[in-house]
Amino acid sequence: MESTLTPAKLLAAQANASAGIAREDFDGIVRAHQRRIYRVLLGIVRDPDTADTLTQECFLRAYRSRHSFRGESSVATWLVRIAVRLAIDHGRNRRNRFWRQLFGGATTDESAAGSTAVEELPDAGASPERQLAAREQADAVWAAVDQLSPQQRAAFLLRFVEEMKLEEIARAMALEVGTVKAHLSRAVGALRKRLKERGIYAPASDR
Repeated sequence: MESTLTPAKLLAAQANASAGIAREDFDGIVRAHQRRIYRVLLGIVRDPDTADTLTQECFLRAYRSRHSFRGESSVATWLVRIAVRLAIDHGRNRRNRFWRQLFGGATTDESAAGSTAVEELPDAGASPERQLAAREQADAVWAAVDQLSPQQRAAFLLRFVEEMKLEEIARAMALEVGTVKAHLSRAVGALRKRLKERGIYAPASDR
């Protein structure tokens, strides 16, 4: 019989920190958190194929380290932490490949990440003009987000898209709360500056 990780079982697993996560419970964890992990990764790497690959890698790593889970944070925060680290490492490796290719004279047909935006589509009942304006604004916002550093982008997305608390973001990113606040402050400041130039609203607070 297929095992389902109910909220009660999840709480019990977290309470029994020394036991880690049971193998038979892991399928339930994947079903419960797969969409969110993919959404977080897509927001950071901005490429569906890469996000899908990293989502699979996230759960593979989580499965391999399931016995080390001790319940200091929720399962969701633990998974987001793995996902964010994967995304940041992926971005760093990608930049390294770019500079090696640039100075080595190599060429590549690889498309730049960021061609796909995570966005809320405008109301289907809106006029074509309003739909176009809404899409242009969304594209401008994501273009500005793309200019942030990987850590600033991750902190921004976890705060304003996933609506995670500062303490949760700090645990997910393995940072101090003060460092998260600093990343958010710089991210919001940079976005305000870029979006103000285009007359588009930026988040007013990083708190």
